[in-house]
Amino acid sequence: MNTGKAARTGLHVVAAHSSLWGLFRQGDRNAFEAIYEKYIDDLYHYGMHCCADHNRVKDCLQDLFQDLWVTREHLTEEIRNIRYYLISCLRRRLLKNSRIDQRYQHPESWDAFEFDFSLPQEHLLIQNETKAEQQRLLQQALNQLTRRQREAIYLRFYQNLSYQEVANIMAMQVDSVYNTISKAISILKKNLPLPLLLILLKS
Repeated sequence: MNTGKAARTGLHVVAAHSSLWGLFRQGDRNAFEAIYEKYIDDLYHYGMHCCADHNRVKDCLQDLFQDLWVTREHLTEEIRNIRYYLISCLRRRLLKNSRIDQRYQHPESWDAFEFDFSLPQEHLLIQNETKAEQQRLLQQALNQLTRRQREAIYLRFYQNLSYQEVANIMAMQVDSVYNTISKAISILKKNLPLPLLLILLKS
């Protein structure tokens, strides 16, 4: 899937998320294209973490944006965080798609993804001669986390969602999200030197 940014020639520059969403709901194709361009890479990245199936993610994203356009007039008027809204929609679609797939027969797979958190190369701000070793340490530390811990860390620090938004997406209480992330960071602290931990959390 080509998730690169499309040419922006002719697009309206819309500063506020609410204004962009409102224009889209009114049928403004430039606003719709702007939403697609702004969030498609993050959505694809999240989807691949969830199921690591390029075709499944691509199909779900295509269906998601097609349905958004067709049903735009009936969508919620006030969207404070478009990124959060789209990630929530994609997650539901991927789960629904997994439930009807014959390869996903175990009941546990119907409620949650394995969520494979592989660190993107652009976040490894280290010298070439030590990159492989540092990446190994980072991935090794991430592998010590549970599925929920990996997904919560990803949504909070890589998608910049609030704790409440993470809780809504993962169907958890906010307090549980705080505890999940706190425990995850404690585990990471034990397995990573501080510079690598800061790279991972982008804090």
